[in-house]
Amino acid sequence: MESDKYICVADQGADGSTTVVMIDLENNNNITRKPMKAEGALMNPVENVIALKGKNEGTAGHFLQIFNLDTKAKLGMHQFTEQVIFWRWLNENKIAVVTERMVYHWDVTPGTSNSPEKIFDRANKLAEASTQIINYSVSNDNKWCLLTGLTTPDGGRTIDGQMQLYNTELKATQALEGHAGAFGEVQLADDGPPSCILSFSERKSGTTS
Repeated sequence: MESDKYICVADQGADGSTTVVMIDLENNNNITRKPMKAEGALMNPVENVIALKGKNEGTAGHFLQIFNLDTKAKLGMHQFTEQVIFWRWLNENKIAVVTERMVYHWDVTPGTSNSPEKIFDRANKLAEASTQIINYSVSNDNKWCLLTGLTTPDGGRTIDGQMQLYNTELKATQALEGHAGAFGEVQLADDGPPSCILSFSERKSGTTS
């Protein structure tokens, strides 16, 4: 569920076939079902466009495909050599893709033929395969990125939040301990532009609050 407009589910049947179910919440909850060879699907937050994820045959990676369901046009396809661990639409034209080691942004604006752009490498705890990636967000000015994951040092008795804050201009990473974070903007001066802020919940490892 990428927005208030659509709900999208990839449902795998007992025979192994996959049906993608799309519910248009702004059109009388209209339900569309399409058989597709995909293990994951994301509806665009604004347009009737769907992103599909599937396994590359013969390799350990995933491929992504983007389709406009109104025009039946394929807007893009890319094969990743690594598994796609997490993905989401950043806006109506850009998808964020988190693989086993890296974070990419992919511009799928109609009429373009761009490949995914590597933004940064996963670092610190977020570089470990055992870390579960749960969220990724970008500031409005595209200068700051926040990758969020969960780890457990004791077999599940406690859950630690791990965050990687990345600055695209300085190409610098900072590790934070927290479970959730969000970017925003505040007006600090009457005659100046809004300032970007980061709000996040923090809990240090080994503490209970």
